[in-house]
Order: sequence, then structure tokens, then C-alpha cells
Amino acid sequence: MKKIVLFTASLLMATFIKAQTFEQGTNYVNVGYGFGLGYGRLLNAYNAYDGYKFSGFGPAFISYERGVTDNIGVGASVSFSSYGAKWNQDGGSQTYAYSYRWSTLSILARGYYHFNVSSDKFDPYAGVGLGFLKYGYKWTSTDPGFNEAGNNVSLGTPFGYQIFAGARYMFSDKVGGYAEVGYGVSVMNFGLTFRL
Repeated sequence: MKKIVLFTASLLMATFIKAQTFEQGTNYVNVGYGFGLGYGRLLNAYNAYDGYKFSGFGPAFISYERGVTDNIGVGASVSFSSYGAKWNQDGGSQTYAYSYRWSTLSILARGYYHFNVSSDKFDPYAGVGLGFLKYGYKWTSTDPGFNEAGNNVSLGTPFGYQIFAGARYMFSDKVGGYAEVGYGVSVMNFGLTFRL
């Protein structure tokens, strides 16, 4: 009887012991790809022109996080995206080619809160990021009367932010996958996570 009681007690304790994949002192690197904030829709205004072609990349992500407590992590992220379009426009006696490309580079400090779950593989979290955004754009045209300065676009401030929620799932002790949803840099990003 004593053995049964000890076995049952140890089983119950194992159920309630906090076994989580994130803890103080752990280091993670995420490498991923995401879906942007709809920049393609801005360029879709030129879809009515002949030869319209949209192309886009990113945002591509890399981030680092270190656990400062069992629930709180700090780190940084870098992301890059580039979107563009080409089209032809009738200029009366001649057709001219136009192109536009928009790019964004973000460098953010990030803070994370990790939720307590009894799992050594699944790690849900939420957080915020604050930092720097660098926008760039380039207009080109074969029209000799085209003036890029006359087509200037307001790109906003260099202040960047991000609000996100996500989770990691570790396939092994060192390698896993992650996914995040949020606003500020991307709607969603996902990829591989590495525990260092």
C-alpha cells in the first residue's frame, strides 16, 4: 500500500511540476519569413495598365531572445521587405514603361512575456518591439518628361514598433519551429527556431 501511495504522489507531482521550454538563461534565434502589411494593395492602383506585374519579397526575419527570468525575455529583431510593380502607360504617340519599388528595413528591440504551460516543447508568448524603420522607394520611367521628385511619397517616421503573439514548438532539444501574428512589421511570420 505504501508503494502505491508513493507512486500516486510522485505521478501527481510530475503533473504539476512546471516543465517549460523557456526559462532564465536560455537563448533562442528565430529565422523566418512573413506576410507584409498589404503594400501590394498600394501598387494595385496601376493594375489597369498594360503589362502590369507585381513582385514582392518578405518580410524576412531574424531575431534573438535571451531569458532574463522564467517568464520574461529580451532581444532584438531585424527584418527586410521589398515590393514593386512594373507597367506600361500610353503617352500619346509612344508607350512608356514605369516601375516603382518600396523597401522597408526594421531594427527593433523586443520584450517577451512567456506563459506558463506544462510542456517542455510548446512555448507560447506575447510581446512588443520598439526601434528603427528605414523606408526606401524608387520610381523609374522611360518617359523623358517624368520627374521622380514630382511623384514623392510620404513614407512616415523612422520610429518602428511591433505588437505580437506567438509560440515555439521544439522538435528536438536544439531545433524547433515558431509562428507569430501581430502588427507593425508583419501580419504573420513563421520559420525555424534554434536554442543555443
